[in-house]
Amino acid sequence: MIKYSKLNNELKQKVYDCYNNNVGDFYKKISYEDFCSNLYNHIEFDENGVFVAVEDELVVGFIACHVRGIEKEDCDKPCYISTFIVDKKYRHQGIGKELLDCAEQFAKENNKHKLCVGYVGTLNWPWYIPNTDKHDHNGAPGACVNSDLYCFLLNNGFDIIDEEDAFHLDLSKFKMPQRVIDDLEKLAKNNIIIELYDANKHYGLEEFYEEIQSEPFERVIRYNLGLDNPNPFAVVSEGGKVAGWTGAFYTEPSGRAHFDGIIVAPHVRGNGLGRALFATLAQYSKENGSSFMTFFTGRTNFARYIYLSLGFKIIQSFAVMEKEIK
Repeated sequence: MIKYSKLNNELKQKVYDCYNNNVGDFYKKISYEDFCSNLYNHIEFDENGVFVAVEDELVVGFIACHVRGIEKEDCDKPCYISTFIVDKKYRHQGIGKELLDCAEQFAKENNKHKLCVGYVGTLNWPWYIPNTDKHDHNGAPGACVNSDLYCFLLNNGFDIIDEEDAFHLDLSKFKMPQRVIDDLEKLAKNNIIIELYDANKHYGLEEFYEEIQSEPFERVIRYNLGLDNPNPFAVVSEGGKVAGWTGAFYTEPSGRAHFDGIIVAPHVRGNGLGRALFATLAQYSKENGSSFMTFFTGRTNFARYIYLSLGFKIIQSFAVMEKEIK
C-alpha cells in the first residue's frame, strides 16, 4: 500500500535513490553530495514543500515545490515545482496525481494560485546533451517536450506559457566566420572594437548599465567584477567606452564553456556586434580549454538566428508550464 508523507531526515537518502534510479539517459546521475547541494541545501528549499510516496520503506515517488523568498507576499507569483519523480515501475497507478494534489494544497497554504514548472523557479537539474560524449548542461529550463512529465502535466491542467530551446556546439568544430571578420574590420574604422575588458583602459560601465536597462545583466557584471580575481570577459569598446559585453569567460569542470549572455548598447546595434561578441566568446573559449558550449533561449528570441548562423544546433526543446489552482 502506498503511503504519502512529508519529507523527513530518514527519507532524504531514499528520495535521492529514487531520483538517481529514475532519471534515465537524459538527466545526469549525480552524487548524494551534489543532490543535497542542489535541493536540500538550496537557498529556496522548503522541507514542508516536499511530499513523498512510500511503499514498504521504499520511496517510489516524490514532488518538491517551493515559494521563492522574494515572491512570498505576491499572490500573483506561482509556487514552483522543482522536482517531480515517480519510479518507472510504479507509474500509471495514480501516484503522480496524488503527489500533484499535495503540491496544490501546499501552494494554497502559501496563498498561491498557480503552480509552475520552469527555470524561473531557480532549482534545476543537470542533463546530458543527446548524441554527445557526455556533454552536459547545468539546468533544464522546463519540462522536456514529449517526455512523460510533459504529457502528464498537459493531462493534468497545465498550460504552456513559454518555450525554450537548448543549443549546443562542439567547439572543436567552431571557426570564426568570414562575415564576422569583415564586420569587425568595418567597425574598427569607426574606432569600435571588441577586446578583453581592462579596468585601467575601459570606462563607462555605469552609463552602460543605464542604457541597457537590464538588471540581470548588470547584476552578473557587478558580481564578476566584485570577485577577488574576476574572470576575463570581452567588451565592445567605443574608443575605450563600454558599449557591449559577453559575460565571464571560464571553463566549467565538465569542459563546458560558461555562458552568461551577451548584450549590446542600443546606440550601436545593427552593426553585427551581437554576432561578433558571441563568436568572440566561442573562439576565446575554444582557445582556452573549453570543449563545448550549451545554453538555452526563448523560442521568440531573435538572438537564436545569431547562434544558428555560427553553427550551433537546437538539440532539445522545453516547455515552461503553469496551472491555475482553483
